[in-house]
Amino acid sequence: MGELLKEMEERYAKLKRDMELHKMLRDKYNAEMKEWAARRDKLNEEVKQKVKEAKWHREERNKYNELTKKAKEERSKYNQEVKELNKKYRELLKKYTKNKKDIPDLNKLRRRLRDLEFKQQTMVLSKEKERELIELIDSLYKKISEYERMLEEEMRKHEELMEVKKKLEEAKRKAEEAHKKVEEYARKAQEHHETMNKLFEEIDELRRKADEMHENFLRAKELADKEHEEYIRLRREVNDFEKIITALKKRVRKKKKEKKKTELMKKAEEIYEKFKRGEQLTTEDLLILQKAGFL
Repeated sequence: MGELLKEMEERYAKLKRDMELHKMLRDKYNAEMKEWAARRDKLNEEVKQKVKEAKWHREERNKYNELTKKAKEERSKYNQEVKELNKKYRELLKKYTKNKKDIPDLNKLRRRLRDLEFKQQTMVLSKEKERELIELIDSLYKKISEYERMLEEEMRKHEELMEVKKKLEEAKRKAEEAHKKVEEYARKAQEHHETMNKLFEEIDELRRKADEMHENFLRAKELADKEHEEYIRLRREVNDFEKIITALKKRVRKKKKEKKKTELMKKAEEIYEKFKRGEQLTTEDLLILQKAGFL
């Protein structure tokens, strides 16, 4: 009985050690779970904020795309108006200046001036040739200025021509304003579009990392669950062993008590026989007889 109890206690001690080990591992994996979950949730919150920001940029891009579209329509309208007024202006200009032999075709002179200026800027010339070219450009510039002044004076004589010119200049101004709006709105739309795309790239990367954190969370949870199951199983075994060991200890104590009682009775019988023979009994003998129930 004693050997069995000893063996059971040794097995019980090992089970408790194993149970505590699985409990420690379970708690470790649970802590890892919390860490992975916290990191995953933080990334998901970043994703949420960036998605919100990206949607705002998309709305702004769409808004500026719509404004660009309207500005283009406005520009086209004024460009068409410029085209029509320019045609009318040329017709009137030709009509009112056809007999003015002293006013040449200014458009031809302006093209000639641009050609000479381009030549000066791009060609390598000798000092003499360059000086001649500069003088020619200067002379042509003065002629154009003079002819423009003469033309302006002639035009002032014709109210219809001046009215068309005024409308033409106004249409050009509006067309230019509309063109600037197109450029501004298109630029802003592109900026919002690029920012939105950049945010969506960041969102994809954050989601990838969040998915990694979630996979780590699931692995830690799986390990924690296994360790918890093993801990529970071992705890049941430990409880069972505690009951068995308690029962065995009771039986051992009972047997020891019974053995001690048997020995006491045997000794008391021997003392009682001495008493019957008339032998003198000691105080200890009397106490043994009393314990055994002889007195």
